[in-house]
Amino acid sequence: MGRGSLVLTGILVFVAGCPAPPGVPPTTRREAIERVNSNLGRIQQPLHCTGWVSFKFRDDNGRMHSFDLNEARLIYRPPQSLLFDVRSTLAGTVAQFGSNAGQYWLWIDVPDFRKLWQGTWPHVSARGERKLPIPPNELFDALLLRPVPESLEGGQLPLLRVEGQDQRLCFVRLGAGGQPIGYREIRLAPQPPYQPSEIVDRLPDGDVLMNAQLSSYQRIGADGPFTARRYVVRWPQHDAEMRLDIGGAKFRSDLPADVFDSPEGWRGEIEDIDAAPEGMDHP
Repeated sequence: MGRGSLVLTGILVFVAGCPAPPGVPPTTRREAIERVNSNLGRIQQPLHCTGWVSFKFRDDNGRMHSFDLNEARLIYRPPQSLLFDVRSTLAGTVAQFGSNAGQYWLWIDVPDFRKLWQGTWPHVSARGERKLPIPPNELFDALLLRPVPESLEGGQLPLLRVEGQDQRLCFVRLGAGGQPIGYREIRLAPQPPYQPSEIVDRLPDGDVLMNAQLSSYQRIGADGPFTARRYVVRWPQHDAEMRLDIGGAKFRSDLPADVFDSPEGWRGEIEDIDAAPEGMDHP
């Protein structure tokens, strides 16, 4: 089929509003977004995952911290409740990212580093996220635990760029005056289930803020939604990297009511992400 025929087919499908058949790659941005979001929308109850995680990051003092092949527990409840534990065989949970409807937090508790970062979703911003080794919005995006939006900041609709088997949703973030403040590319796997295989966020000058690679998609249960089982995510600004391999994933309806409660009684350094620098108001 020629390129002109593919374009015409894409226009007809877009106008008709019909999704692409399951075994056919999407031909329009709308089909691509709907296919990803309809799969995610099938997660309608708490999801419990176990596996192994390694991560590293550089703190504000320039010291590197690394955690190699620790047990991981990830519990997700739509739309944005998450508990992601990093566990040591000897010391128990040594790091945790968590969030609920109003708050998010990240704490690390090892002999040479003990700190809690915390903030609230209404005040989350790119400026605040840069304070964390693992920014909360970007973690949700990297793990594909939130829908792909129709647009990012500024309302510019994305393009679906197709070059052979390479299919990418290309977004532009627009700031004041309609100037670009960032870019995002979501590369779609060229085979079923046509879910994202890479998500890259860049600054206008091309510097990478986040690069997430997702692979080994499998269903939850016999006929449930697809989720990636391997994630490799990098945040170059913090020399941070996370490698997560999911060994088991299942739905859970018997979770305790307080599983997504924010931590209390923390003894150690606390950084309030909502607090703006002196002399600066929240955006």
